[in-house]
Amino acid sequence: MSSLKGKTALVTGGSQGIGRVIAKALAAEGAKVIVNCANNITNAQNVANEIIEAGGEADIYRCDVSNEQAVAKMLALKN
Repeated sequence: MSSLKGKTALVTGGSQGIGRVIAKALAAEGAKVIVNCANNITNAQNVANEIIEAGGEADIYRCDVSNEQAVAKMLALKN
């Protein structure tokens, strides 16, 4: 994986399991990570906190990706 500095990665399902591992790996490569979850905002915040504590940049967003309008709204956000 090449350096991801200056890039933003949106990880759906990033609050647990494989998504959590992917979010942390992307952050370790320099990406700002948006940890998305549908339900467990506490888990998402924990992942973001772990990334920040490791020196990375992370934020959370709650979005059910099965809802097309919610996804459009999420993707319209500007950082």
